[in-house]
Amino acid sequence: MSAATESAASNAPAARSRRAHLRWLVPVAFLLLVGWLVWLGVDEFDLPEIQRTLLGVPTLPALGVGVLALAAVAFTGLIDVVIARWLGLPVPTRDMLRLAFVANALANILNLSGAIGSGVRLLGFAARKVELARGAALIGLQVLSLPLGLSVLILITLALGSRPITPTETMHWIALAVLFAAACYLPAFFVLTSRRRVMRWLPHGSELPPLRLKLALTALSFIDWVLSAAVLYGCLYLSGAHVKPGPLLGSFAAAQTLGLLSLIPGGFGVFDGLMLLALSSGGYDNAQVLSGLFLFRIAYYLLPLLGGLYVGSGMLVGQLPGVTRAAQRLQTHPLFGVLGLPANLLAGLGMRALAILTFGAGLLLLASAAIPAVHEHTVVVRQFLPLAAVESSYWLSVLAGVLLLGLGRGIDGRLRVAYNLTQPLLIFAALLAVTKGLHFGEALFLLTIAALLRLRKREFTQRAMSLTSLTTFTWLAGLIVVVLAFFAVGVGTMLGDDSFDLWYFGFGEHSSRFVRGLFAALVGVFAYFVWQFFAVRRPALKLPAREELERARDIYHAHGGGEFAHLSFMRDKHLFWSGDHHAVVAYGVVRDRLVALGSPCGPEAAIKRAILDFRQFADAQDRVPLFYEVLEPDLSLYHDLGFDLFKLGELATIRLDEFTLAGKRWEDLRQAVNRSVKEQLTFEMVEPPFDTVLMSELEHVSDQWLADKGAHEKSFSLGHFDPDYFAWSPLALVRRSGKLIAFANVLPPYGPNGTASVDLMRHVDDAPRGTMDFLFARVMQWAKDSGHASFSLGMAPLSAVGDNPYARINERLAALAFQYGGRFYNYQGLRRYKEKFQPEWTGSYLAYPRGLWVPGLLIDIAALVAGGYRRFLRGR
Repeated sequence: MSAATESAASNAPAARSRRAHLRWLVPVAFLLLVGWLVWLGVDEFDLPEIQRTLLGVPTLPALGVGVLALAAVAFTGLIDVVIARWLGLPVPTRDMLRLAFVANALANILNLSGAIGSGVRLLGFAARKVELARGAALIGLQVLSLPLGLSVLILITLALGSRPITPTETMHWIALAVLFAAACYLPAFFVLTSRRRVMRWLPHGSELPPLRLKLALTALSFIDWVLSAAVLYGCLYLSGAHVKPGPLLGSFAAAQTLGLLSLIPGGFGVFDGLMLLALSSGGYDNAQVLSGLFLFRIAYYLLPLLGGLYVGSGMLVGQLPGVTRAAQRLQTHPLFGVLGLPANLLAGLGMRALAILTFGAGLLLLASAAIPAVHEHTVVVRQFLPLAAVESSYWLSVLAGVLLLGLGRGIDGRLRVAYNLTQPLLIFAALLAVTKGLHFGEALFLLTIAALLRLRKREFTQRAMSLTSLTTFTWLAGLIVVVLAFFAVGVGTMLGDDSFDLWYFGFGEHSSRFVRGLFAALVGVFAYFVWQFFAVRRPALKLPAREELERARDIYHAHGGGEFAHLSFMRDKHLFWSGDHHAVVAYGVVRDRLVALGSPCGPEAAIKRAILDFRQFADAQDRVPLFYEVLEPDLSLYHDLGFDLFKLGELATIRLDEFTLAGKRWEDLRQAVNRSVKEQLTFEMVEPPFDTVLMSELEHVSDQWLADKGAHEKSFSLGHFDPDYFAWSPLALVRRSGKLIAFANVLPPYGPNGTASVDLMRHVDDAPRGTMDFLFARVMQWAKDSGHASFSLGMAPLSAVGDNPYARINERLAALAFQYGGRFYNYQGLRRYKEKFQPEWTGSYLAYPRGLWVPGLLIDIAALVAGGYRRFLRGR
């Protein structure tokens, strides 16, 4: 590898890290700056007045604005249609519009550097067998075309003299500079898209975009932005802020430009703050402007999101394996390198949106409880409901709100138990929204979320989830922040009421009812944590009883057990049976990993199903399935089921029909046998059961060996001293003048073509040189005389791993450990020792779900073999 290539490879992770930090730092910086400007430029926020303004919005015109917003988002799909026709994509116009609507609706709220909208389109193209290069080209042109209309809009507003409204002269010039910079995008697009070097990501053989296509995309994008501005104008007009179109367009263009630069989905917070600052400085009422912006967010963002979830319900389900493979093939594509497509997120995209909506439902209930009831509604409620019903509705709505905040995590994790609780809770909360204050809009929103959840009912298959993952902590942090904010508002309300009385009850009373609601919030937090601990925790995994182990042994004898089946009898592993009970998997548990040792054992036809069943078993508990030491003949099964592979080393196997003590190949073993006569060594194979005297001798030898090596017992893939484990197979013993000095437990071959081997090999510290070679030779002779076909010499870790310049980076790092890590483990010496016997080498692999960090998996497995992280970290 050249120095330039090495430099590029070393700089790539640093560049990715810088981009990842910018994706967080830029949005935070924008939000802080806009928040500071709003704090300086806006005097007050009158929440009751905002509430009255929203309630005064006429219903039919509001519905009309909502329809306009849906039409505006749907119109954006025409850009996809035009590009698809130019590229010749075999997708019907109706399907393209449907896919684009879902992608745009989700991208407006959930976008991650452009990846969400692009990812949804990729899913649709993968389902329709669209050529990946052409699908990528459509996505690239679509992303590049969207700002064109904004640039045209800016040029028109500047030409007409429509300047953005700003509070100061300095901000006026800053806004103009932003607009001029954004206006430059239009000529830059036309120039750069005419250069083949810039457009190298287009499909091979494709022409550069013609001028007619660029003009069509510019016109469509311009209409799209005008429709968006029209929706905002309508929302402001309905809320009472009758802004003139010219100044509105200038402020809209500047705010949207900075919103795009902020990298925040929909420019949330940045766009709203800048529009509020601009219109407030223009003399418009704060309450009316905020109400209009709130309506705009509902009409142009929330309504299309709900519509997109409905239209695309089920569209993202069942395509993850194929889509993940497609995304991996696209990793080398320059467009997707820029987008940073999170392929593993895409299949759960709709569910993530529903989880956020569930959280938002809880947030809405708490916000509704924090705002005083409208007097007119209070009068109506008083006529039909007793005071106790209103008080109970308020208290229970706070409780339901807190629970929904927490249940968002369960919805995100596809927990069946979370769905079963969230669905009726949303319906009940909708009823409470009406009875506590005639909040019909709130009730409709809650019922809509319940309906959307019902559409995805079949996807809630998980039985448990991790309670210690970063995702869980993130959701819990959101719950705690919202509840703390609710408490802060409640305490502020109490301190601001000079006549506060906690036990005063009245239809129009707010502060006392609010503070009593704080106790409901506490109950809700406590109830949620109790529910999460008992209902969501993973079920306890039981170690197999002897009867189950005997059933597994019958499977091994009938169909073979691979290299590791006998280690099941150590009883430190659990057994998983496939759905038809024809195959069995022995696995261990470390953190949230389920680590299977080798491939499933059973009939060849049942192996693939067993792998899939085990993966689904792990997924249902929010765990990671791993298959450790999978051999080459089975690799295609794991590849087809969506696993990635990492080479661990090679397994050395000897054909016993070639074994003999004659010749140079077996010289070391022959010398050891000859020396045994001089050293008065004797060998014997003993079958179970074993008496206590022999067990005492074995334990004495084992303890000496452990003390001499300064080691402790291992587990999982390595045997340890255990009389119950020894009782499942023969023992090979070496005595000197009648005294036991060495032993090994023999792993019997299973099935018609099984392989014999040894597991635990121990000797006293003063055993003669060559004692273990003598034991090895005699065990191999016993296996040959018993009619067995092959004998395993065990693994050579990291052997032949990453030994070529095209290997994956993780395997190339492992090759360095093999080459230079002799100080810690004798990798090369072990390989050379086994190579003397000229064995057949078979690659051994780790099969793991795509996207996981391999070094972390290897550390987990090392801890599992060591007997837990405590022993692993102590190094003993």
